[in-house]
Amino acid sequence: MNPDRTDVGEVPPEPLGAGSFDELAARLNTLRGWYGVSYRELHRRVVRGRRAAGNPDLPVFNTVYRCLRPGRRRVDADLVADIVRALTTDEAVVARWRQVCQVIAGLTADSSWVTVAGELPADSTEFVGRHAELAAITCPGDDERRSTVVIDGMAGVGKTSLAVRAAHRLAHRDGVAVRLWADLRGYDADRAPADPLAVLDEFLRRLGVPGGEIHRLGPADRQATYRRLLADRHPVVVLDNAADADQVRPLLPDRPGGVVLITSRRRLTELENAIGLSYADLPAEAALLLRLLAIHPGRDVDTRAAAALAGVDLGTAEELLGELVASSLVQRRVQDRFGLHDVVRLYAAGLARDVDAASARQAALGRLFSYYRHTACRAMDRYAPHERDRRPAVSTSDVPAPDFADLAAATEWLDAERHNLVGITALAEEQGRREDAAMMSPILNRYLYNALLFADAEIVHGIAIRAADPLIQASAHMSLGAVYLRSNRYQESIDQLKQALERYDAAGDRTSWARALNNLGNAFDRLSDFAAAEDCYRQALLVHRATGNRTSESRALGNLGNSAMRVGDWDKAATYLDEALAIMLEVGDRVGECLTYGNLGTVREQQGHSAEALGHYRRALVTAREFGYRFPETEALLHIGVLLARLGEHDDALTQLTEALDLARRNSLGEFEVKALNGIGIALGGKGDAAGSIARHREALAVAEKLGDRYEQAQAHKGIERGTAVIGDTGTADEHGRKARALLTEIGLR
Repeated sequence: MNPDRTDVGEVPPEPLGAGSFDELAARLNTLRGWYGVSYRELHRRVVRGRRAAGNPDLPVFNTVYRCLRPGRRRVDADLVADIVRALTTDEAVVARWRQVCQVIAGLTADSSWVTVAGELPADSTEFVGRHAELAAITCPGDDERRSTVVIDGMAGVGKTSLAVRAAHRLAHRDGVAVRLWADLRGYDADRAPADPLAVLDEFLRRLGVPGGEIHRLGPADRQATYRRLLADRHPVVVLDNAADADQVRPLLPDRPGGVVLITSRRRLTELENAIGLSYADLPAEAALLLRLLAIHPGRDVDTRAAAALAGVDLGTAEELLGELVASSLVQRRVQDRFGLHDVVRLYAAGLARDVDAASARQAALGRLFSYYRHTACRAMDRYAPHERDRRPAVSTSDVPAPDFADLAAATEWLDAERHNLVGITALAEEQGRREDAAMMSPILNRYLYNALLFADAEIVHGIAIRAADPLIQASAHMSLGAVYLRSNRYQESIDQLKQALERYDAAGDRTSWARALNNLGNAFDRLSDFAAAEDCYRQALLVHRATGNRTSESRALGNLGNSAMRVGDWDKAATYLDEALAIMLEVGDRVGECLTYGNLGTVREQQGHSAEALGHYRRALVTAREFGYRFPETEALLHIGVLLARLGEHDDALTQLTEALDLARRNSLGEFEVKALNGIGIALGGKGDAAGSIARHREALAVAEKLGDRYEQAQAHKGIERGTAVIGDTGTADEHGRKARALLTEIGLR
């Protein structure tokens, strides 16, 4: 804004209430003044905006100028919109100006005056509770399940807040590019409900369809165009305050793959496609199971979970599910899994609230929680047997757990059920069973961490932090510290780990205190404070040896080996790592094996044993892929790629490093992203592509600076130094060489 504006008010002028084109033009000119933009600059911005949008209709200066002056009998609504867009990036504001133009021109009625945005509203900071509903809405899976969700209820119960929170979570997690929101004004006291065709028009504009093209399309073609543009783009659409089903039908995609969140004060029974007729024919037991499935916090179940929910044996559960499938009320999905269409779920959930006593519903969900908790423990005993002592003892379930024959079977079950596990944990806390819910944190910790399911981990560990038991709190703080460390949130990691240390120290739990200290050392290592990291590792090692905790002892040894590697003491590193690997093989710590094989490969490589190093790296890669652990898989690919580059096999190196970069970016592994970029820079330099090498090292530098990783910053500077020296830019080469040396001196590596 122009600081000299003293006569245009504290807030930008609005178009609402303008009754003529002269009045609208005056307000538009005031808006220009409010932003302090000259007529000439405004014209330049409009032209640039239209060029960027691919619009060939470029107005001359006088056309823009006259749009802001009185005496116009008609005004181009699209030009007004582009003028406003040149002043503000808020598309909701742009839409209001366009619609006032249309109202003045008599082209639209009040029902066609709509509030639409191509972005989601801000998420509320006051959102509380509703964890189970949120988990159910945001639980991904088969495309057909991610279709339409209706959130109904009386005014003021938080329907919009829930829809917006869910929409943000879906959009953020899935990287959604198409996000649409509209207020349908179904219950506005002063204005008519929004015309869905007017909303459709505005949605099309947000999807990039020019206004002139929209006006040439009839209603059916507009709807077809809208659905075509949404196809395969996994959109998130929020339709707030719907009056009835007719108002939302034209705005629904016709293919699976995205999600539409609808809020309404009434049950949209018109969308419930003769469900009541099928339900009326069900036997009582099958009807009860349908109602209970509808209040399940996840999106699908297997036969065992259904049996636990209904309180029946497996044979009976199979029969009841068969009846529901035959009645087309339940869908049989992959293998032994069953789910409800969203509309069926809404219908049956409403019946559950009306028909079943609250105590009966709570008892069913309690049985389900007990089954999931017991079975999760059994799966984790197979998944991470070396950490069995870190998990709490839990009661058995009336429904037996599956027989997890091997790691693959346990991992498959955890992958299939993890949304249900997170959802039932959140629901248990909501129902007042926080201490029970908190036990899921140490049970699921290793799986959620290995699978990089950090959003789920934050939910589960966050519940445990609110528990009364200080040791459960401490465990959750330590788990969150590890999550934040892997998410490159180093200071948050340190804060969580320090809280864990305080609680463990107060409780006298020296073994867990040492594990937290070991993790704190990892955080210091990421910040290139190697002396502090080594001190933490040494203290942890002494405690673990004194208490006889072999698994934790091996991890401390491995970290000391890594610390020695950082300062180039390869012989000491080899001693630590060999000892760590022997213990890991003894206790069955497969994750530790992956990491240690990778580190041993680095040591052997630095000692000049390239073939042996490559063998270690490939063993780490195979082991990581056996159970889908993305972290060591990415690291192993990195090691292989960098070594191949050093051996002159640049094409093979680029293949490995590019795959590592892709995995690092898809899984938010920033520390590996920067290493992959530096590695690619080295390989490109080896192929003689100095420009490409410099570009990749510059990318690496930007990521390393964001992470605060001074070591990788130094490596990036050295790469830029090499590349710019090759192309003869000695001044830039000298500058980056100095920066690299300064950073290495700063962290004690020169």
